Amino acid sequence: MRLTDLLSGSSFRTSAKVAIGVLVLMSLGGALFIGSATHALRDVTEQQTLEEAVLLSDVYAAEGREGLVKAIGTLSKLVSRQEHISTVYDEHGIHLAGADLAMPDFIGVRDIRLQLVSAEGSQGHFVLSVQKFSDATLVVGRSLEAVDEMRVHMIAGLTAMTVLLTLGTLGLGLLASRESFSKLRSIEGVLARVASGDSEARVPIGVRTDQIDRISLQINANLDVLSRLMNSMRATTTAIAHDLKSPLARVGLVLNDALDAIEAGRDPQPQVERALSETDALNEIIDTILRITRIRAGSPRKDMQLIELGGLVENTLEFFAPLAQENGQTLEFRPGETGTCLLLCDKSMVQQMLANIVGNAIVHGGSDISIRVRLEDRPDTLDLIVEDSGGGIPDGQRVEVFDLFKRLDSARSKPGSGLGLALVKAVADHHDAGIALSATDPGSADHPGLRVRVSFPRLQVQQ
Repeated sequence: MRLTDLLSGSSFRTSAKVAIGVLVLMSLGGALFIGSATHALRDVTEQQTLEEAVLLSDVYAAEGREGLVKAIGTLSKLVSRQEHISTVYDEHGIHLAGADLAMPDFIGVRDIRLQLVSAEGSQGHFVLSVQKFSDATLVVGRSLEAVDEMRVHMIAGLTAMTVLLTLGTLGLGLLASRESFSKLRSIEGVLARVASGDSEARVPIGVRTDQIDRISLQINANLDVLSRLMNSMRATTTAIAHDLKSPLARVGLVLNDALDAIEAGRDPQPQVERALSETDALNEIIDTILRITRIRAGSPRKDMQLIELGGLVENTLEFFAPLAQENGQTLEFRPGETGTCLLLCDKSMVQQMLANIVGNAIVHGGSDISIRVRLEDRPDTLDLIVEDSGGGIPDGQRVEVFDLFKRLDSARSKPGSGLGLALVKAVADHHDAGIALSATDPGSADHPGLRVRVSFPRLQVQQ
């Protein structure tokens, strides 16, 4: 894992932007805070200086210059000249008492750097108040060194904090980028394996589910669907190749018989008609496969319309009534208890599904059976139920009968291609409907019957 890969990761780039933001905000905020704190402390020092100047002015007003000189002399002995300055000059600028420094050349209050000229001379930053009287000049000052020192410490502390926050943010971003890059490399490797033909490869999911893990879960879900589709495609291809082989072979044999008839001088029309019949059956199988494929690939909301399901059932049973009567079978319809049942669906698909279910019951259920279609209104679904009293489907085969070209042993002697229930399942899936098979009379060994229940979700049902 190269450093350039980590630095180019979105996590590190985001953390770098955050670090820059922290740096800018800390610099601006720190400058404002330090400036405000320094200004406040300077104002306090200036206020103390002015208060002391007022007190000494009162001494001058009460006792004159001599009293002021005496007061400043006493005060100078009590305080450190590095922190506090008080001095007085006569009207000619000659130093009379207090700190020994050059007489300021201004009147009022200022920040100034002073060079003390006493024996213990020192230099410092002071705020000075200078007042001029008739025969004296009063200078009072307090040191700003503590304020300056505090300002330096605050700048150093803020700088250190900013550097630590910036480095910490970049470090966390680097760690996050390393973790993200590792997961992305894992996803890349899995997709490469899938591209090379390993349909079972899946992205590992971490303990902590972050955004990449959620994407990985979706990728795995898509790979599961892709794997099922590929397996289904392989099975379908194998089934198509196997089940179309026999009809094609029969067509070839019939056409060879036609050629033999022509060579023998006989009329080949019977053989040609048989060949056409076989090709018609092949066309029907291919059309059904294409219809199932289109249903599986179609949009769930395409061609949806609101229909009255009871009317569709009645029309379908009316179509099958002559065939059922010919087989000695009875057809019965029981509408739902609530009366009219409206369903949002693809009408042609649902009609084809019902026709396949009823047609299977008529063809494979046996003679002298009853076939009943009913609607059942449930809290979450509207159920379309087709029941018959025929031979039924063994419990262990009720799932595989929905596979393409799947035919039970008992049905191989009867017409059909094994695609009817596969189309029924495709239509049910297209409408997000559930489909279940069960026996109508489980206790009967000879005629357990078959119940096909298609449950349309309430979202597609309006009553």
